[in-house]
Amino acid sequence: MCGWPGANRCPPTVKSDTDVVPAAAGGYPGFLSAAAARWPNRVGLRFESAVWTYRELQDATESASEVLRSAGVGVGTRVLLLAENCPEYLIAQFALARLGAVFVTPNPYWTAGEVRHAVDASQASAVVHDAGRPIPEGMSTAVDIATLVGEAVPQPSSPAVDHHAPLYIPFSSGTTGLPKGVVHTRASLCGGVEQLRHHSGLTERDRLQLALPLCHIFGATMAAAAISVGADLTLFRRFDLGESLEHIRSAGVTVWPMAGAVAHRLASMEQPRREDFSSLRFFMWGGSTVPPGLAAELTERTGVPFLCSYGMTEAMMVAFNPVDAPTRWRLDSPGYPTVGTEVRVAPSGELFVRGPSVAAGYAGFDSPDFDDGWFATGDSGRLDADGRLWIVDRLKDVLKVSGFQVAPTEVENALLAHPEVSDVGVIGVADPRTGETPVAYVVGSASAEALDDWLRPRLATYKRPTRYVFVDEVPRTSGGKLRRAQLRRPTSPT
Repeated sequence: MCGWPGANRCPPTVKSDTDVVPAAAGGYPGFLSAAAARWPNRVGLRFESAVWTYRELQDATESASEVLRSAGVGVGTRVLLLAENCPEYLIAQFALARLGAVFVTPNPYWTAGEVRHAVDASQASAVVHDAGRPIPEGMSTAVDIATLVGEAVPQPSSPAVDHHAPLYIPFSSGTTGLPKGVVHTRASLCGGVEQLRHHSGLTERDRLQLALPLCHIFGATMAAAAISVGADLTLFRRFDLGESLEHIRSAGVTVWPMAGAVAHRLASMEQPRREDFSSLRFFMWGGSTVPPGLAAELTERTGVPFLCSYGMTEAMMVAFNPVDAPTRWRLDSPGYPTVGTEVRVAPSGELFVRGPSVAAGYAGFDSPDFDDGWFATGDSGRLDADGRLWIVDRLKDVLKVSGFQVAPTEVENALLAHPEVSDVGVIGVADPRTGETPVAYVVGSASAEALDDWLRPRLATYKRPTRYVFVDEVPRTSGGKLRRAQLRRPTSPT
């Protein structure tokens, strides 16, 4: 049996040449405890005016474990983390993992109704929250995050927990409906962190800055990866471009994980100085794509290359360009399967993945997207003879115009290259003649006629939008992904 969903014969498989990366001793809590044992006096975390050594972070985690244990949290308890970025958020994650509990991470800026959905989907019964935040109904335990950390207390050994038991429930971006809780086990979360640190080449010499929300899987895994290697991590409560750029200059930051939308803001800077970015090893992003042309422009202006990769909430680390071979980096491909990961292309073109960082499923319901360890990504793509992965588009978003497939991202990238377009989203709408027709929602000052002229030499006729809707902003998730479902709501095109 090949494990290929719904098939008797296995399609070609591409798998990383490297099968495993070293597992963290002690599971997820071991990332921090091992760093504290090896580098007790090294600075592990900076936040506003506070500085924490690795020993202090470990002591705080042990203290928080006792606070949570005393509040009734134990093996299997599902605990909402409802707070902005702060050191205690990270500490709570490690403390809950030590107890065998599950941390559930909705966006702290969600409405009460959205948080209610997260509670119902995840079956959370406890919450760790910051001051002044409404506590969802039905919580048996509520702990103010400011009370988590006190004097370290002696701790009994952590309970024995199945490595395949749930540990972490983040939420998918919800571009096609309500956000889905994604159940990561202790094994899959550790697998994702280990893949990330391996493929980004992180070491104890790195200095990272992180303004990504810790409720997002990229922020959570990036922080854990930095801690696991003894790096120096600066955490910001919220993102501020000026603050981030100043910190790169003053602190000699080497790795800056960013949301894809930040690249567009960097591109809008009039004259970025190369010397301001000289300490960075590379740019890396998550949450949304960065058009290859824009990435190339930023590299030309700043001198910093982009390290492209591919992953999602359900399968954290699928592919990476080889960090140790910059001459093989590409902007139009996310690279090769990560260590231990298998990638298959179905006859429909859809990508299926299986590996160390693939989630166990969705919280609260069974989904055909998960089958025998394989996850159906919803993305279409291909693998070349060298094993390199190429992403075509979201399969469900591919348009059929007169029988031809049109990838919305291709049209969006072409429009984004126009100097008077700052953001864009493309969807398909029903058309009696062609079946579907592309419609572009545009933020910018260019006219419809100017955009038609711009696209004429760049895209085939059937790919070009037949209508434009000019808007003040294009709806995106907190991670920067386009909300196509919201664009499909009725409006008046111009």
